[in-house]
Parts: sequence; structure tokens; C-alpha cells
Amino acid sequence: MKKAIIKIVVCIVVFIATIFISSGFFNHYKTDMTSTMGEASLPLVHMTTSYVSEEKEEGAVQAEAREISFNTLHGLRQEVDGRFYRDTITPLAEGRTLGFSIEKYGNTITGLSFEVRSIDGSRLVERTQITDYRENDDEITATVTIKDLIDKNVEYSWILLVETPEETIRYYTRIIDADEYGTAEKLNFVLNFHEKTFDKEKAKDLIANLESNSKGDNTKYSLVDIHCSLDQVSWGDLTVGRTTNPEIIISEIEKQTASIRINYQVGVLVDNIRTKYNVSEYYRIRYTPSRVYLLEFERTMNQIFEPQANVYASNKIMLGIRDEAVQMMESEDGNNLAFVNEDQLFCYHAGDKKLAALFSFYEDKDIRTFYGNHDIKILNVDETGGVTFMVYGYMNRGKYEGKIGVLIYQYNAALNTIEEQIFIPYNKSYEVLAADVEQLSYVNSANICYLYLDGSIQQINLSDQSYVEIASQLQEDSFQVSKSEEMLVWQNSADAYDCDTLTLKNLNTGKEKVISVRDNKRLLPLGFIGEDLIYGVAEFDDIDIDANGAVTFPMYAVYIQNEQGDILKSYEQTGIYVVDSEVQDNLITLKRVVKTGEEGIYEQTADDQIINNVLEEAGHNSVEVVVTQNYEKIVQLVLKSAIETKSLKVVTPKEILYEGSRELALDAVEAADRFYVYGKDGIAGVYTHPANAVNLAYEMSGTVVDKEGRYIWKKTTRSTRNQIMAISGAQSDEDTSDLAVCLETILGFAGSVKNTQDMLDRGQTVTEILSENLNHVEVLELRGVSLDAVLYYVNQDIPVLATVEDGSAVLIIGFNELNVVVMNPQNGKVYKVGMNDATKWFAGNGNRFVTYIQYE
Repeated sequence: MKKAIIKIVVCIVVFIATIFISSGFFNHYKTDMTSTMGEASLPLVHMTTSYVSEEKEEGAVQAEAREISFNTLHGLRQEVDGRFYRDTITPLAEGRTLGFSIEKYGNTITGLSFEVRSIDGSRLVERTQITDYRENDDEITATVTIKDLIDKNVEYSWILLVETPEETIRYYTRIIDADEYGTAEKLNFVLNFHEKTFDKEKAKDLIANLESNSKGDNTKYSLVDIHCSLDQVSWGDLTVGRTTNPEIIISEIEKQTASIRINYQVGVLVDNIRTKYNVSEYYRIRYTPSRVYLLEFERTMNQIFEPQANVYASNKIMLGIRDEAVQMMESEDGNNLAFVNEDQLFCYHAGDKKLAALFSFYEDKDIRTFYGNHDIKILNVDETGGVTFMVYGYMNRGKYEGKIGVLIYQYNAALNTIEEQIFIPYNKSYEVLAADVEQLSYVNSANICYLYLDGSIQQINLSDQSYVEIASQLQEDSFQVSKSEEMLVWQNSADAYDCDTLTLKNLNTGKEKVISVRDNKRLLPLGFIGEDLIYGVAEFDDIDIDANGAVTFPMYAVYIQNEQGDILKSYEQTGIYVVDSEVQDNLITLKRVVKTGEEGIYEQTADDQIINNVLEEAGHNSVEVVVTQNYEKIVQLVLKSAIETKSLKVVTPKEILYEGSRELALDAVEAADRFYVYGKDGIAGVYTHPANAVNLAYEMSGTVVDKEGRYIWKKTTRSTRNQIMAISGAQSDEDTSDLAVCLETILGFAGSVKNTQDMLDRGQTVTEILSENLNHVEVLELRGVSLDAVLYYVNQDIPVLATVEDGSAVLIIGFNELNVVVMNPQNGKVYKVGMNDATKWFAGNGNRFVTYIQYE
């Protein structure tokens, strides 16, 4: 009995001690091994300019001198590739002066200097210490003069180096010596327009700038544009007030035109309930001495979700005024739903009756944390409520503040913690990073991450920070990713049109399937429908490379194949070839051609379609748009079951601390030639074929730059007339073809005398001949680009070569409002062709153009 009592006492003591030790360890873990995100610490830099504003009041003109702050620059704790840092451009004032201010935010600044570099970063133009500046407790202001070493109307990279006792912080913008650009006047116009939208009476002045018509949607505040009504542009019935100062960004500017964005926050008061919104306004304007014309206006408005507010009703979570495309992902049973709203990540856990605020840089009082040059992507949501997610771009605060890169986290719902898995630094801009990783960023159940970066696909083990490159030098046509990003296919050849092997990989299981052909056949991946691969097969002898170097890849058969290798569907029609495809939902549209004539020329024929009868399963949770009395259209989440609002908990996880580093620097990869299309929202597309890039930029009034940061094409105000007078008529003969005459005329215009007929006879293409015989140029094969778009080059005194299907060729060397000027070797004359006639002529021959850009 005594021994039994002793055993019971010992067990009780051990049990109590275990609880005490476990509790102590857990509390130590909770308090000492976790942390919250650090606050923003870096200074902000603003560019400045002065302007005398004139306003009419009661018949009198009131003049007011004002300083305009614009182009807010965020500090970088790393050197970046300036070729890709294009989000701002700052025109110099008279005398090549440049004004700026620095908000110190408590930092001790020990030194200032700046560098001026060529836009490709290869040439240091100037490095200067700044000693003449004014400083108080909060701010430094200065005006510097750039040395007379830069060319007029040429862009350069300007880097401000701010020294503190601990580090050097870098700030990047582009500069251009163009004091005739009317920068202050353009900024003043945009600011006046912006201010007047908040006053119904003053807003009446804006009517002349708007193009209100049926294209405008006056049913929602989330997107308002130049076609909306004046009432909608001036905030309709909303009681709205700005809560932050407007942040003005100049992204593109020329003598007449400019693209300018204003970012700010507003508060809206309805029935004593105040909601907050991020607002962004985009303006494209044309400036003349007599007036400024508004070419484009767009305003987006997105509510900042506050989980503690009254935003729950039945099975709905109201996100409010925002765009309809909500990024969300659910667990298989639908009980855990992660969603992103205005760069904030949340997860609703139905079983635990809680909403977790997983990640956000946003701090209500600190505008540095509002900076939007980053995004969040949900990678996985599991049955336990765990969420794997990725933050990519500029890090506003925290451990990696001031760096650009990819940061992957794992959220543990049971412990209410997030843990960093890896940080991958990146030396280009957020826009370039986003354009790549948004094509492929996937993490599987084995903790293997797949990323597309700089034309390569990296396979990264998150557990040990090792990695391997599984595909490189990829072009826009040489790989495809399924919508879920679970399936990937790529070619075995750097030449997209000379491939006999495809590798199909399930990124979740890691299993690969090789698809290959023999007997002089070639393969091209076309995309996925669901998780099934679509690819085409062509005979090598059918592939056509025309005189300009443009490729036609005619596929005699198209197959749909699953990952096991089973052919689910095939498409093949005698005498008809597929040259491209487009997948939308369950419909595959095939672009087709037929071979005609003895020459075997491919001509376009009617499209055809393949329908997939397997429908994608709907999720347990969904998004809906509803009309409200006070807010017009709003967006809300519809959950699989009702929310118990009285017992709902809102939690914010802490971050687990760890020893050592989880930073992985990938080896630098030199991507294939790439062309970046910039629109009003940053990079809109990345292409390896310049024609595709120019077409997109033309459609959206954007800009194309190459990987060296050089302009390839931009939407600009064209002269009413221009002609390259140095080019005169030259006639072909029996020994010299039209094409050879055109090539020799281009080379002669550039100061080079060559016999190009021999080169053509040896099988060289136009692009090859021009590339080899012109110095400091980039040759552009632009088949499929419109005549109106290629006149951009003629406007810069660069001839455009146009070929037609009968083998003849002409040079386009001029234009006016009604005509184009051509040099035709068939008759050796320079003459005008009506603009409409020329447009039809060239389009009827496939718009086969070749031209070039010049660089230093």
C-alpha cells in the first residue's frame, strides 16, 4: 500500500513538472522565438519643381508661386540594374538643374552624392559629392546642377547615394535634359484636374476635358475613366475626403505628351461609418502653348479591408468598392479560404471561427508602407488551414526593407505563426520580376519551388536552399504553363521552331514525360486546357523563313495529351495548317493557313475551334458583385456556410525567428533577347519577338524597350509630315533585285557600300544582312505590325523596308497627313501613295516590314 501511494505521488509530481516545463518552454517560444514585423526606417526622396499658378477668381487672375513635389523615390539597400528601373522620369529644369528633398524619418545623414550613368548602365558620366544643401530636423532640400556632359533629349540613369553611419542607401530615377518639356505646366494641369474632382462646382470646368459617352460605366466607383459622366468623375453621391497628400509620378514624358499618375488615400463617410480607400489616377496628356489636352484618364478605387469592422453578413464577407478579380484559394473542403485585398493577405477558417490577417506591409500612419511595388501570391491552402504564400517586389519594411526579391512564407494555423522559407534577392525592378514570376511560381507538397526568372526555370528546394536550373534561354513560344501552374512543358531547343522533343512535367509530383518526334518533324507547345497539353507537329520542310527572316510554323496536326501520354483529341485536315492557337476557358481557337500556288505561299483561312466538354469544377466559395444604394457596385465573398459573427475571432500571427540565413542568391542568367511593353500599369507583356511587343504597345498607347533599356517603339506625337531627303530613287535591273536595291539604299544611307545581291543569293535574310553591315543598330523584323505603327521609325528618319508576296520590295521614307512616300526600285522613283491605299496594300501582303533603331 505504501509503495502504491509513493508511485502515485511520484506520477503526480512528474505530471506537474512536465506541465510546468512544457508551459515554460511554450511561453518562452511564444515570447522569445517569435516577433512582429519591424517598422519602416528608410528616408524618402521627392523630386521638386517650381511653378507660377494662375487661377481666375471673380474675373481677376490670381497668380501664386508654388513648389510641386513629384516622383517619390524609395530607398534601396542594394545596387540594381538601372536599365530596368523605369518607374519614374525627371526632366531637368533650366540650366540642367535638379531639385529634390529628403524626408529623414529620424535618420542621421552623413553624406550625399549622385551618379549619372548611360541608360544601359555601362558608362559612368558623372559622380559628384553634394555639399550645398539645407537641413533641419525633418528634411534636407537641395538643388544640384548636372555637368555639361549629357546630350539633349537623351535619357540617363540618376542615382542619389544617401550615407548614414550604418549604410549607403540608393535612390533611382531617369533624367532627361529637356527644359522645353513644360514639366511644371503639365503637373499643374493634372493637379488642378485632380483637385476639382472633389468640388462639384469647380468640377464643371472639367467638362471640356472629358469624352463622356456610352463607353463609360457609371455604375461603379472602382473604375472611372474619361468616358464616364462628370458626376461620376466628381465622385457621384459619395461624401469623400482625401486623407493623404497626392503622390505624383511621371512615368513617361516628351515635348508634347506625358503619362502621369497620382496615388492617394480617401475616406468615405456613409451613415457615420468611415471606410478607407486606395485611389490611383492615370493621366495621359498633350501639351501645347495654348492649352493642355487630356488624352486618357482612368481612376481606380479599392477599399482597404478592415477585418474588425462590420463587414460580415450571413455567409458574406464584404470587400466593398474594388475590382472584381479577387485572388483567392481554398482548401479542398472549402473550410479554409485565403484571399488578397489591397496587398493584404487574410485567411478565413470556418472550423475555428477565426479570420487571420497573415501579411501586410501597411501601417496606417506611415506613407512609406503604402508603396505598391510588391504583390502577394497565394501558393497553397491545406486542410489544416496552413497557407504557403509569396511576397515579391520591393520590401516596404521588415527584415528585407529596401530590397527587391521573392519572399516565401508558411503560415501555421494551429500555432498562429508565419515562418520564412526563403528569400531570393533580385537586381532588376519589381515590374520585371512580376512579369516573370506571375507566369510560373509554384510550391509543391515536397517543399520544392518552381520559379520562372529571366528566361529560365529554377527548381528550388526550400528545405535546404539548394537549386537547379531545369530550363534556360526560353522564348515566348518555347514553354507553356497550365492555369493551375501544376503542369509545365518546355522545348529542348533554344530555337523555338527547330525542336523535336518536349518535356512535360507535373510540378506537384515531379514526374516527367518526354514527347519526341522523328522523320524530320518538329514540335511546338501551344498551351494547356485544364491540365492536358496542347501541342502541334510540323514537317521541317514546310517551315517557311521569308526573305525578312520571319518564320511561319505550319502544323499539320494538333494533339491534346494528358500527362500519362494518352492522346485525348487530335486535329488534322488535309491541306490546312495551324499556325497559332488561343485557349479561353474550354474553347481552343486555331489560326489556320493554306498553301497556295507553285511558290507554296501560305495564305490565311478561316479559324476553327476545338471544344473541351470537361467543365472546370466550381469551388465551395465564390465572388459576387452586388448593387448597393450608397456605394453603387461592390464586391463580396460568398462562403460555403454562414459566419458566426458573435464568436468570430480576428488574429494576427507572429513570425518565427530562426538562426542563420535563408537568403538564396541565384546565379545570374543572361536571358535571350527580350522586349518589354510598358503601359499605364507598368509592364504589360514580355516578348522575344519585337513585332508582338510593338503590336501590344500600339494597341494600348504604350512603350517598348529592349533588355538594354533602349526604346524600340513608343506612342508619341508624330510630326504632321516628314521625309528622308537623303534617299533618292534607285532602280533594279536583271542583276540586282528590288530587295537588293532597297538593302543597298539603306546601307548607303548609313554610310556603307555593299553588294547585297550576293548575300541574298547565298540565302542570307534581310535581318541578317542589316545586322552584319550596320554598326550600332538593332534590326527589327516587324511582320504583322500596322503601317501606322511603323511610321514611328520614319518620323525619326529611319527608313522602313516593306516586302510583298510577289518578291518585290519598296522603302517607306516619308509621310504627311494624307500620304506615305515610297522609293520603288521597279521604276526607280520616289512618289506618294495615299495613306488608305498604302495601308490596304501593305496589309494585303501581310505587313512585312523590317527596320532598325540606332544606339551609341
